[in-house]
Amino acid sequence: MKRLQWMVVAVVGLCCAISNSVAQNFPNKPIQIIVPVAAGGGTDLLARTLGQKVSELLGQPVVIDNRLGAGGNIGVEMVVKAKPDGYTLILSPGTIATNVAVYRKLPYDLVKDLQTVTLVGQTGSVLVVHPSVKANNVREFVELAKASPGELNFGSAGMGSPQHLHAEFFNQLAGTKTNHIPYKGQSQAMTDLVGGQLAYMFSPLQNALPYIQQGRIRVLTVAASHRNPKLPDVPSLAEVGYKGVDLANWFAVFAPAGTPPAVVKKLNAAFVQVGNTPEMKAKFEKLGFEPFFTTPEEGADFMRAELVRWARVAAYAGIKAE
Repeated sequence: MKRLQWMVVAVVGLCCAISNSVAQNFPNKPIQIIVPVAAGGGTDLLARTLGQKVSELLGQPVVIDNRLGAGGNIGVEMVVKAKPDGYTLILSPGTIATNVAVYRKLPYDLVKDLQTVTLVGQTGSVLVVHPSVKANNVREFVELAKASPGELNFGSAGMGSPQHLHAEFFNQLAGTKTNHIPYKGQSQAMTDLVGGQLAYMFSPLQNALPYIQQGRIRVLTVAASHRNPKLPDVPSLAEVGYKGVDLANWFAVFAPAGTPPAVVKKLNAAFVQVGNTPEMKAKFEKLGFEPFFTTPEEGADFMRAELVRWARVAAYAGIKAE
């Protein structure tokens, strides 16, 4: 028995030594960051901004590779199948978690096949209505929706998108029933909200803010536990009676499962160090992002909680994407 115990200790020690050796030499070639959305959008700009500084810190090029399709699932699958050596990562919005809740079948298991490196930030979400909607606050909006169940139309970036799930989650909390109109993208939905074809929607703040400032749509609440500095006079959901509800759009970096822990730790340290510089914080604010970083373990716990939350919402609302 003692011999077996010594063998186990020796093997564990050897594995740790190998992992540390790999981390010391990491990176010695370019790092690829997959972005599962189109170039030019917020997620892409976030990845490129972070990637440039991480590249400078680690002394190797960081290459951004946009891989679109299947609601982001093509990019995720590419990383899942990559060699787990830290040289292929993905920076994804929260759709990586909501997709698990709404797609009937995925070619990967998010928890088993990916390793969280860190969360990197979030953008606020707001409940906005067309000016014709006779509601100036959340209480009046809920009363209006209850008085006409199924008549208020809301838009989203598509079936099972975060905007869709946010609206259905609020319906569950408020006891209301409204009608979902899916679009092929956030911008199309916003265009129809501004034009009056939609009554309301839950929108990322950076998409809605210009129209709010122009008076073309009206904001009722920031869908979070606290107010947003860009809308200091707008109450949060917590203030109007929905405590603990935060519908922010978040972003995170992942590596393939099996990536050496020491490499994951080194990557985490690089993103955290870069993200907490005054220069990067200023760039985050300009892009409309609120930065926050986690350890890999904290990121994994957050992901599990998100998977449970959106699975419940999707099941309750009967949301399924093909």
